[in-house]
Amino acid sequence: MNKLAKVFKALSDETRLKVLLLVSKRDICQKGISKYLGITDSSVSQHIKILKEAEIITGYKEGYYVFYHVNKNVFDDCIAFFNSIENINSNILEISNINLISTDCTKNCKSIKKCCKRREI
Repeated sequence: MNKLAKVFKALSDETRLKVLLLVSKRDICQKGISKYLGITDSSVSQHIKILKEAEIITGYKEGYYVFYHVNKNVFDDCIAFFNSIENINSNILEISNINLISTDCTKNCKSIKKCCKRREI
């Protein structure tokens, strides 16, 4: 779960989403990203650092430049996570340490002396 949280946190920034879109279209270096987005090299560097730490993008060196591309395996994990939400199963709940409220509302409401549907998970 920690890895997924890191990915979602990295993607929560609009500029990083733009960087990701650029990198998804073609392998591109930091200077190219800077020119396309109209932001400084140092700003791009910080965004790339966060995206690399979340393993969303990886880079390879060619001459003096590092070219970045998308790590598609990370998105496979994200898709699997979203699919698991649609079909909640005990595995994902055990991994994330989440206990769901029982479907037997009457029993739960009586035991906690308030409506369980209003309880946050």
